[in-house]
Amino acid sequence: MSSIFRRTAGVAAAFLITASLMPFPVRASSHAEAPLISMDRFADNTDTYAFRSVEPGREGFVTLIANYIPLQEPSGGPQWFRFDDSVRYEIKIDNTGDGREDVTYQFVFNTQIVNGNTVLGHSAVNQDAVISNLTDPDYNMPQTYSVRRIDGNSGTRSLLMASGLRTPPANIGPRVTPMYEDNLGQPAVYNLPNGGKVFAGNRDEYFYIDLGVFDALNLRQVTGDSGGIDSTKGYNVSSIAIEVPISELTRNNATPTSPTDPNAVVGVWATASRRSVRVLQANEPQKDQANWKQVSRLGSPLVNEVVIPLNLKDAFNSLSPKDDAIAAPYVLDPELAKLMNLVFGISIPPAPRNDLVAIFATGIPVNAVTGPNYTTFLSDGTPHEYLRLNVAIPIMPIANINRLGLLGGDVAGFPNGRRVHDDVTDIALRAMAGGTPFTPSTNVFPNNSLTDGVSFNPEGPLLTRFPYLLPPNQGNQPRSSNQQ
Repeated sequence: MSSIFRRTAGVAAAFLITASLMPFPVRASSHAEAPLISMDRFADNTDTYAFRSVEPGREGFVTLIANYIPLQEPSGGPQWFRFDDSVRYEIKIDNTGDGREDVTYQFVFNTQIVNGNTVLGHSAVNQDAVISNLTDPDYNMPQTYSVRRIDGNSGTRSLLMASGLRTPPANIGPRVTPMYEDNLGQPAVYNLPNGGKVFAGNRDEYFYIDLGVFDALNLRQVTGDSGGIDSTKGYNVSSIAIEVPISELTRNNATPTSPTDPNAVVGVWATASRRSVRVLQANEPQKDQANWKQVSRLGSPLVNEVVIPLNLKDAFNSLSPKDDAIAAPYVLDPELAKLMNLVFGISIPPAPRNDLVAIFATGIPVNAVTGPNYTTFLSDGTPHEYLRLNVAIPIMPIANINRLGLLGGDVAGFPNGRRVHDDVTDIALRAMAGGTPFTPSTNVFPNNSLTDGVSFNPEGPLLTRFPYLLPPNQGNQPRSSNQQ
């Protein structure tokens, strides 16, 4: 898909104005995996999660999390990292299986400046230089946001759920943001009129992976649970988290009790969109105008990264799941599985890989392997890539969660939605190699034991309450080594 580039310039008698009209690329997500989004990090959706809330007493709710802006250095001031006011961030739900959003939660941000006459930025010495609460005057660039629910893909029915909510500042350091989570993190969790909750702000990058895998599948530990390097350790990410009643997501607005109820499975993905034209003028703030264009998209983890070929990655980020037939051939016969055969010398299932189609593109129907009470199937007969969550499958108590989800006997985990606890890297490696019960001939060692050697986040256990992700790593401190 091509983009248009136009420039106009004009000279006024008293001053010179140079105007440039530049449409953003309309094609463009998982940690900068596609060429265009790798150059637009503030719109880069790194991870999407969807799971029944595991906080005690919140079992009737679903938690949806979309992370953006990858690999944030905690000491990256003086502006630090905040959501982009010119990006429209959205979490979308399909409850009919046609690949179109039936419910959308839309987030729009706005940044103010308290004191523009300072050499500092995100924080300033407007009072005592300590940011002790969300409205402290030393929080010099506070960001607020609105939450809107949109019913139907036409966007004709819209409900403003909340506005003027504040994001917490970055965790700048022990002097400026002491007692961060008590003073700034948890106070930024807001109650919604529907009984749910919402949060937007910096969090620890909890997704763990040994990125050495991109060194020609150079896994430091191929068949053991330790020995790898957590390449994301010590970094932060920008999280949007919303908790909503189950009944707000299903097609009949009810809470199903049977996993085989036709209303029990919903599809979830997140996007980021920009206006297609940016106007730059001398001595004027930039202006964004014209239609919104999707530049980032993420449902199931690692799909665009390790399944979609390079010449389609940008296009995939611009597509709606309703148009995913373009990606079907690459799921049916993925290159990564062939590379595993080449590097590890293992046998892999032959094409067509209908096992991968079920996991990523249609959902898993009721079958003899997973039994009569498990399904994530949601499709109108064509492929749609997104997370599929069966909201009627009971939660697994936090103490009993298995990081391998379904492969570990924990039916509440990936690919039934995705919890922040799930080790999707190991699951994806084994699924790609055919090391699952869906392909019995290759469900053998080492296919069913492949791992990147990173089986947990060494920075600590997750919170047991919304928004679950850990507080952001603190600036002005040595960033922890990514060696385990």
